[in-house]
Amino acid sequence: MASSIPFTDRIADGWRRSADALWLVFVPVVTALFSVDKILRITLINRFHVGFKFLNLPSPIESVWSFVNVPQSGVHIDSGPAIPILAVLVLVTMFLLGGYLGSIRRLLDADEDQFDFTHDAFAYLGPMAVWAAVPSLVTVSVAMLAGGFGTVEGNTLLPLVLVIIAGALVFGYLFYAAPFLVVLRETGLVDALRGSYHLAVSGGPYASYALGYVFFSFVVSGALSLIVVNLGIVGLLVGIPLGGRLGLATTTATMRFVADVDDQSPTLCEWDDGGDDPFQQNAGEQASNAYGKASNAYGKASNADDRLGDEFDRDGTR
Repeated sequence: MASSIPFTDRIADGWRRSADALWLVFVPVVTALFSVDKILRITLINRFHVGFKFLNLPSPIESVWSFVNVPQSGVHIDSGPAIPILAVLVLVTMFLLGGYLGSIRRLLDADEDQFDFTHDAFAYLGPMAVWAAVPSLVTVSVAMLAGGFGTVEGNTLLPLVLVIIAGALVFGYLFYAAPFLVVLRETGLVDALRGSYHLAVSGGPYASYALGYVFFSFVVSGALSLIVVNLGIVGLLVGIPLGGRLGLATTTATMRFVADVDDQSPTLCEWDDGGDDPFQQNAGEQASNAYGKASNAYGKASNADDRLGDEFDRDGTR
């Protein structure tokens, strides 16, 4: 069954297939550049840093910051422009998100032979606008609320912080498939949220994929954090596009996974009964051809040996 494909095979498949649309890397690269505070913190840090990303669940746009643990620099950075930048990011993201996921769906659909990023961006603009805006509004509200509690001791705010973190994790697990379902089912956000919830509470492959993703992100983040954080400007120049490429691969893998486990989504790519995809089938055909050639060579060698033996026999009789 397609739902039983190992997580590592799915990521490898996502990497290979996304290589046919590398131009889509511009989406996670652009969104990464809006995280000005993280970029500034990395340029200001003056100590060696080792870090990991914990409990990172699948999301529709995975940038370098999904796989990098950015430390606190210890230097105060004016957060005054943060809200305007966040507003611009939301506007840009709600447009890019539909085009990005729509293009990945077309990439995986054998019946599609061309991309139409702009069409997909406008086609899914409504649901993606809500998906991008609501979490940002919650983030701003919490930040303003915490700012209003500036005179309250940190220990008093700790329960609130823990509740927010727990709520974000629960939401992230229950609804990580929702934006993918919007594109796959070509439906509204409410139906997509409902579909994602049903997949989540059923556990099984949905839960296994989430756990695999968390572990994968944890492992990758250790290496990528070393590069991006400790090499400063060079690390950013290397890490932002590299993280974008990795994000494109993981998003492609997640799109195919959601299509496989959701009964109402179209089958984008067929896996055979053994869990192999066309890439693996081609490799098997190549191995079979190589075996055939080796067998033919062995047969020719055996025939030559037989002829040589006959010659010796004739010489002996003479």
